[in-house]
Amino acid sequence: MTGPADRYRALAQRTLRANAPLLYTERATWSDGLTRRFSLGDPNQEGGKGFTRLQTDPIPASLRLLRLYPGDPEPEPGTHAPYQGGSLVFGLWGDESAWTGQRVGVCRLVDERAYPQVATIGTQGFRLRITALDAPALSVSGGNDLQASANNSHRGHLPPGVHLHPGEEITTADGDRYLVVPPVQRDSLGDVVGLSWQGSGAPQTQPPAEDVSAPDPAPTPTTGDDSWWKERP
Repeated sequence: MTGPADRYRALAQRTLRANAPLLYTERATWSDGLTRRFSLGDPNQEGGKGFTRLQTDPIPASLRLLRLYPGDPEPEPGTHAPYQGGSLVFGLWGDESAWTGQRVGVCRLVDERAYPQVATIGTQGFRLRITALDAPALSVSGGNDLQASANNSHRGHLPPGVHLHPGEEITTADGDRYLVVPPVQRDSLGDVVGLSWQGSGAPQTQPPAEDVSAPDPAPTPTTGDDSWWKERP
């Protein structure tokens, strides 16, 4: 014998399957070779597309909510697909809905707007965002002598699937060298590491080739690529 909750649950699942072609309009072949149908939501907008932005920082603004077409295989963390001139990288799953049986995944849209720098470590290339931390530019060293010291304390935001370790050195496409220092925060939606500026080398004539396992560098998107990034009056 079924109760009201069971009947409502069955109705919700039938309705979802019947309307799936209208709800899951995106289609892409992911890095694991599987083609999936899906829809994306923006957790940083209140009321859906065209409404108030809740975040202006590019890192939280690059988060997307993934809903898969019923029956399509779920991607594993780190699986990525091309999307709007960038790379949509899957991070983690939320809890299963008690009514539809579907789970919502959290992805990050990796492109040059969220991760503007290209760097290498050895032969591997990847995108990242480097931000300088607040530190005094001048220091006193005995008596009244002032010594200027460059702020070499930075934070590196990495996309999902890119992992750096303390002691490793990276070089940006502009020739700046950074040493990875603690703290290192691991996260399925992208690591955060400490970076110490080590100086500048010879600038490279072009960005390095990237490893196929890392999100691809993206060209500058057009204004119609992603409604999130459009300026609104």
